[in-house]
Amino acid sequence: MPLTFLGQTATPAAPAAPVVAAPAVVAPAPAAPAAAAPVIVAVPVATPAPGLLDADKVGPVLLRDETVAQVLELLQRWTGKTVLRPQALPANLYTLSLPAAATRAEALLAIETLLSLNGVAVIQQGDKFLKVVPNLTAKAESPSLITASTLAMAPSGRVASKIFTLKHANGQEVVQQIAGMLNTTLATPPVFFSRNNAVLVTDSITNLQKIETLFTQLDKPQLDSIVTKIYSLKNAMAVDLVNKLTALLRTPAAAGAAPFRLSTGTSFTADERTNRVILMGSADQHEFFDKLIDQLDANSDPNTKTDVVFLRHANAAEVATLVTQLITGQTSAATRAGNKTTAGAARAATPVPTPAAPGTAAPGTAAAGSQQNGADEFSNMVTVIPDVRSNSVVVSGTKSDLRLLHELIDKVDIVLPQVRIEVVIAEITLTDNDQNGFTALGLTVTNGKLTGASGAVAGGAVAGLNNSPQAGLAPNGTLTGLISLNTTPRKNDTKILSVPAVTTTHNKEATLFVGESRPVITGSTTASTTGQVTSTVSQRDIGIQLKVLPLIGKDGSVQLQVSQSVEDILGTTLLDGNEQPIIGRRTTDSYVSAMSGEIVVLGGLQRRQVTKQTNRLGPIPIIGDIFGSSKDTDTRTELVIFLRPVVLNSSAVDNLDALSRVDASPMKEDVRKVIDRPTPPFAPVQK
Repeated sequence: MPLTFLGQTATPAAPAAPVVAAPAVVAPAPAAPAAAAPVIVAVPVATPAPGLLDADKVGPVLLRDETVAQVLELLQRWTGKTVLRPQALPANLYTLSLPAAATRAEALLAIETLLSLNGVAVIQQGDKFLKVVPNLTAKAESPSLITASTLAMAPSGRVASKIFTLKHANGQEVVQQIAGMLNTTLATPPVFFSRNNAVLVTDSITNLQKIETLFTQLDKPQLDSIVTKIYSLKNAMAVDLVNKLTALLRTPAAAGAAPFRLSTGTSFTADERTNRVILMGSADQHEFFDKLIDQLDANSDPNTKTDVVFLRHANAAEVATLVTQLITGQTSAATRAGNKTTAGAARAATPVPTPAAPGTAAPGTAAAGSQQNGADEFSNMVTVIPDVRSNSVVVSGTKSDLRLLHELIDKVDIVLPQVRIEVVIAEITLTDNDQNGFTALGLTVTNGKLTGASGAVAGGAVAGLNNSPQAGLAPNGTLTGLISLNTTPRKNDTKILSVPAVTTTHNKEATLFVGESRPVITGSTTASTTGQVTSTVSQRDIGIQLKVLPLIGKDGSVQLQVSQSVEDILGTTLLDGNEQPIIGRRTTDSYVSAMSGEIVVLGGLQRRQVTKQTNRLGPIPIIGDIFGSSKDTDTRTELVIFLRPVVLNSSAVDNLDALSRVDASPMKEDVRKVIDRPTPPFAPVQK
């Protein structure tokens, strides 16, 4: 399409010379006198217009899908310089509209910018020539090097190079920052000269002006905006405060720190000698640091304190062990939970591994072990030590730790429930018709508890009970009075061996023993020279041993773990010439549950003994034994143990049994004088 050029009036130019190489270069034609009105003139070959100034008007201009050759003809005409071009340029079509008021400088800026947008660079070649090449080869075509400021030049898309020497800014950082601001079609990234701290940039005049303006603002000394301020600390340590500031202000936001940044060049340093903090940075930040450092330098209690917790009921060593185990378990659980949370957060922030690396592990952030995560959690600064002498616990930790320790120990340091266990141990001689001691006494035992009795038995009587499971279980009165076992010298069918009573607390074992201690040979040695035998003797308890471990419930129920052991002498034997007893042993373990005041009956420890009786005839022992009559007697005996647990509730009822025993003794008056004496008031231990 022909070029339409509106504006300057000209006489017909002389025929153009034939094209030999690149676009033809023609001699300038004399300027034509101005016409009264603009006419449309077709310019097949551009003719430079001499004496055309930047302020001269060249519009209007209208291009519609013109070739690059037509655009270059305009460039040649307005600049008055010869355009040198290669044969091949990007084959794009150009469209441009300029108003009538457009000046030469504006038209050149538009033309050069339009060429740059279409991948064509204009390079100055001396005073008379312009070289036009594709952008990709512009750098290799040695564009003109501008040594003066580009800010005084007319903006245009003409390609040139300029060296920017920096005085304060880091050139290597600048190269990375301006790379995205340059014309990417030129394929000419900036070049950094480390020795001179300079940057070589090749781009259009317009972009070079933008880069120069940017460097003018950035290439300034930082000290122009940095003010130093010194904070003298009264309470905090300078090193600790700087570490705290670093954690608050320097930690990346991804790690949970504040989502803001300090001004460039801000620094804070600790001066340990004078315990001061030196702040360097913009004065705009001083108010922020004034308030923050004032708060951090406030007077506060020490991080940890030590206290002594005196116990009233519990054992110091047991309480210290319990609390230590709780703290250790809590710390371990918190650590495991922290690791899982950190790993989960890392997985959420890390891209899914590619199939080529399925085992890629996500980096995690270590949690601070010294932090206290909740109001009911201990820190890792807690120490618990028992003092057995004063029955107290020495604790150390933060204020929150001490509060939690006091609350916990107060809940543990309570009076445990107590129980009085009355015991009656009876030995029953069984007949052939008796299956066990229960049937011999006519007792009704259900689930190990006495629920009824016939009321009349051989050699004794069980009073105060009937066949109702709920009857006769009154907690008052002695156990022997309730069961009323009375032996008869004639039959001797029932014999009470012991009537002990013990008092113990919840989960504390009580032990009863009825019997004797005998010397027993446990070993012997023979002298190698004399052959003399020396025996080792120790005392052996032989009798009835009863161990009871109670677990007391809040409703008055008592679970009893009862271990019975009965040892008796069955005969004798010679050991190293010494007569030693043959000891029979019967043991059993029982687990029963009863309410306070109920009677528990334990049996089953039977013993069988065969004795021989001889009826002599005459006074001669041998003849009488030979001709007299004799018989073997098979005797079965069984131990029956009656237990009655009574839960004590710190009331006057707890002492009724003991007082009844005192009143029945001949020392009643003397004992009453002591126990009826007023108790002095309790003086609490001063903490």
